[in-house]
Amino acid sequence: MKKIIFTSLFLLFTLLCLSSGFAGAMDTLTVPQLADKIVDVEKKEITLTGKIAGACMSGCKVWVTADDYKKGDRVILVWAKDDAFKFKTDAAGQKVRLKGFAVAKYIDLCATEKKQEEGIKEGESCAKPEMLKNEQEKKIDSITFFATMVEYL
Repeated sequence: MKKIIFTSLFLLFTLLCLSSGFAGAMDTLTVPQLADKIVDVEKKEITLTGKIAGACMSGCKVWVTADDYKKGDRVILVWAKDDAFKFKTDAAGQKVRLKGFAVAKYIDLCATEKKQEEGIKEGESCAKPEMLKNEQEKKIDSITFFATMVEYL
């Protein structure tokens, strides 16, 4: 009886460890994956992996891509949240793992005529992208990632 209880507890513990390991792996995204899933993961804690394309000389921000930058590749601007740390200024080309959260800036696709039809005043915007019914109306202008931790790989 003790062996059965011990074996059951051991299997349960192993299962819990494996499931938490998989859960952490699911929260790790590459730059293209983040761009594809931004609506689902925006403002949620995630891990972002990529390659540093460049860094500002003061170490306050870096630009991260999926791999070596080529014209037209998606680039994510990364800031250290609340200036909690500085990035290496000579880390261009280095792989990196960042923890934090992403925020997207959306392009306002509301045409002037639509604004006038709906009685929206000059300077106001249409419904936020979350409210739009048509998925094709959601266009991302840029993504900014606020890092709470950086690990150079």
